[in-house]
Amino acid sequence: MKTYKRLLIAAVALSLTAGLTLAKQKPSSTSVTLTAVTTMPDGAQLKPGDYKMTLLNDPSAPKVEFYREGKLVCRCPVKLADNPTKAAATQLLFGVTAKGAHILQTVTVRGWTQLLIFSAPTAPAAGL
Repeated sequence: MKTYKRLLIAAVALSLTAGLTLAKQKPSSTSVTLTAVTTMPDGAQLKPGDYKMTLLNDPSAPKVEFYREGKLVCRCPVKLADNPTKAAATQLLFGVTAKGAHILQTVTVRGWTQLLIFSAPTAPAAGL
């Protein structure tokens, strides 16, 4: 739990010091692998497996879409924060509830200069 709090504090500090960016307009995509059932901000639960994650960088409301086997399974709003350099690796930061549910909080994508920050789930999900 201490590690989780430290990572969360670091992510918040980075987002506060870096500020928001809306530089790119075209969608950017990458592949991500979820190793556990993951609860998204809209309450959707994504099963473990490989996904295509696409950033839709709309200046007024950036969103991330998750596709599995070519099918859209989730679309979530995100906040964008600048990283001073391109990320060396793709990293997903999860919060874990007392009941063990994984909540996606931030994503750093290899080669991108943006940190994707997800809001807390707005709909109840099973296991929370």
